[in-house]
Amino acid sequence: MITWHGRLVRVSLSITGEAPVPRMKFLTFDLGTTLYKVALFDETGKMLALQRVTPQVLHPKPDWWEMDPRTFRQALLEAARALREKVGAFDDVAAVSFATQANSFVLLDEHDEALMPIVLWPDQRAAELRDEMESISQLPEFQQRTGMPRLSPGLALAKVLRWKQTNARMLEQTKRLCYLSDLFTLWMTGRHATEGGVAGISGAMDVKAFGWWDEMLARIGMRMDQMPPVSRAGTELGALRNEVAAEMGLPSSCRFVVGTLDQYAGAIGTGTTESARVCETTGTVLAAVRCSDRFEDRPEIFQGPAFRAHRFFQMSFSSTSANLLEWYRNSLPDRPSFEKLTQLAEAASASDLVIEPYDDRGSIEKSFRNVRPEHTSGQVVRAIMFSVAQALNRQVEQLCGNDRPSEIRSAGGAAKNDFWLQMKADVLGVPFVAMECEEPTSLGAAILAASACGRGSVEALANRWARPRKRFEPRHNGVK
Repeated sequence: MITWHGRLVRVSLSITGEAPVPRMKFLTFDLGTTLYKVALFDETGKMLALQRVTPQVLHPKPDWWEMDPRTFRQALLEAARALREKVGAFDDVAAVSFATQANSFVLLDEHDEALMPIVLWPDQRAAELRDEMESISQLPEFQQRTGMPRLSPGLALAKVLRWKQTNARMLEQTKRLCYLSDLFTLWMTGRHATEGGVAGISGAMDVKAFGWWDEMLARIGMRMDQMPPVSRAGTELGALRNEVAAEMGLPSSCRFVVGTLDQYAGAIGTGTTESARVCETTGTVLAAVRCSDRFEDRPEIFQGPAFRAHRFFQMSFSSTSANLLEWYRNSLPDRPSFEKLTQLAEAASASDLVIEPYDDRGSIEKSFRNVRPEHTSGQVVRAIMFSVAQALNRQVEQLCGNDRPSEIRSAGGAAKNDFWLQMKADVLGVPFVAMECEEPTSLGAAILAASACGRGSVEALANRWARPRKRFEPRHNGVK
């Protein structure tokens, strides 16, 4: 036994004469849009247990997405307690970290009471301001400072801009703007802080200077003192609040480590920490991510700060993703499982059916206007998968140009679908790699926590812990 942060912990003995290393576990919170995941990892990067919980999302008006802040906290607390029951105890948990959605947020008053419900990023109440957002996006410095191609209604600050015009009094009462992970951080530590990747996709951060762009904040309707200080992913913020540690059954020595944007966490958790690789996530949206040592003049992609100074994540998004498959599944009377739909696609004969790319500014049904009664469910599913693979091909071209990555590593639920992975490899002409850990986004958060606890650099841990499950080589004959 040795003392670590004032507590006796078990150690792994070494036969090489090296100093013993404390045995540590890492607790992660994946704050997804419609599903939260709490996971526990050991010091080798093995996921020991996972607990899922579905938060209650409210839709008081069409295209409005809201959540009660109390619901947010209670859902995570219950999930953590359920996970603790699975594993017996959290005695060896050295640190907590997170992966998070972006642009879901809440405004707090001087007593840290919510002035409004949490507004989630898919909320479209700011869509009426598209012309004004386009005007901001065309400012000469916008792309070079923010690393973003444009402002969109999904951004938190787009909703703030709307309130500037319709509810300025609420903005005057605001003491803090908290993104979802900031609210989690405030609850866990008592500190108002955000992560660079989350801030970097706000539209008001100078990503190269690693700080808020005050002129943009003023134009939107916020002051610098209302915004959370920006920390880099992997920064330790100190111990948890005693009250929270007791609620979750965590040791008083447990540290809180700043996590990162979920897409970036997925890149870390798949070992995509060098520019030769790309990580793709086929989920509610389709995202392709790579790591770079420089900020580039690339107005078509998103660029945000990574876990180390002078490193950037570059990312391309598309709305043509697994949401098409989910919409089609929900339209079927028996709502078959995704596994069943994949089996139907594998057995389906080739067809000329084209599922059109989905633009989230329109109706998703338009993507299916070529579907005719004679098309089988398997043919429709196969065409959906092919359309998503083509969209991913365009995104990788945006990121890498003519220099194809050496391989593409897959995260998200679709990474379990071998048929779809092989199709993607065929369409892109690049090997695809499925990972051993079924929750690479949570693994990325665990890597950040472990690195902050002295277990190695983020890059070294990612190379050790991100273990491939299966590799899919492109076939010359392709598949459709």
